[in-house]
Amino acid sequence: MDREARIDAGRVIVSIDLRAGRVASATVRSERPRGLATLFVGRAPDAVPDLARRLFALCGLSQATAARHALRAAGAALAGPAPDAERDALAAERLAEHLRATVIDWSGAVPLAAAERAAVPAALSALAGTAVDAAALGPALAALGLAGGASAEWVAGSWAGRLLGFARTALPRLAAGWPDPLSAADDAAVLAALDRDGDAFAAQPGLPGRAPQTGPAARAALGGAPATQPAARLAARLAEIAAAAAHLSGVRPLDATPVTAGRLDTGTGFAAVETPRGRLHHLAALDRSDRVARYLILAPTEWNFAAGGPCAAALAGIEIGPGDPSGTIRRLASLFDPCVECRVEVRGTAGGADDRQEGS
Repeated sequence: MDREARIDAGRVIVSIDLRAGRVASATVRSERPRGLATLFVGRAPDAVPDLARRLFALCGLSQATAARHALRAAGAALAGPAPDAERDALAAERLAEHLRATVIDWSGAVPLAAAERAAVPAALSALAGTAVDAAALGPALAALGLAGGASAEWVAGSWAGRLLGFARTALPRLAAGWPDPLSAADDAAVLAALDRDGDAFAAQPGLPGRAPQTGPAARAALGGAPATQPAARLAARLAEIAAAAAHLSGVRPLDATPVTAGRLDTGTGFAAVETPRGRLHHLAALDRSDRVARYLILAPTEWNFAAGGPCAAALAGIEIGPGDPSGTIRRLASLFDPCVECRVEVRGTAGGADDRQEGS
């Protein structure tokens, strides 16, 4: 068995101290494996993109794309798809990843009707081939209420409409204000710190005086939409599903460029990709024989689930209603789009008694 096949993807753990129905403290820790990119060192550059795709179960195409662009910027001669084909493939991955995550995280609270359940695999199947089956994708998303692109277009009674209704009425308000979005303007500072501090920065990234977050809500904030509360954060993800579908059907092309790449110095390149879950950074260096000498990856989850970062700040001090506190926290944490399993630990209860609950 290949070494990479035995790697545990790890998890993030959200620990909550609940007192009299209020979150007295929220801490986040990561148990994700470190230094996975060292598996690339010593390899020929043309082997790395596919290895990156196989190593990361979620957003594998984004990882492969970042690897290819970073290695090209470092000086490797790598073939790849034409820009339009690459853009379409990344849009398809964004749609598929968002749809899967939404179904996994939310269908327990907001069940799918029979026709809606059938629409999910139909949509994913339409995205699975080398070419998107737009004729099948449109009706499948329409059955879920995801064919529109603006909040006014989420059809009342549809699964999308019911999801947003649940998020508005059944979930507590988050504590954090307007997101501090990570963007292309931050790439220079992020890459300088990644180059200087290596895996230590990749494991615990930060920018002075800031708590950046990334993903759909952050991208919505960059566009001027205040995606701060649960329904708005969820709507930002649903809007990206609709926008990706409109792009793939040729109705409305996506505006943003999903990939940025360049060279830090001779033999060292970088790439930043707007993945479904946020901005991903790769840094690659080649040796004199044109093999990989150094490789670093900074994933979006490390920003959103940093200790004291956006997820922890949003949960601190909020009031949890009656019912299942672990389930509520888990759904709120899912709005920060982790790329690995998120486990929740809750100490205390709505009544203030000392009790520990766990969920995943």
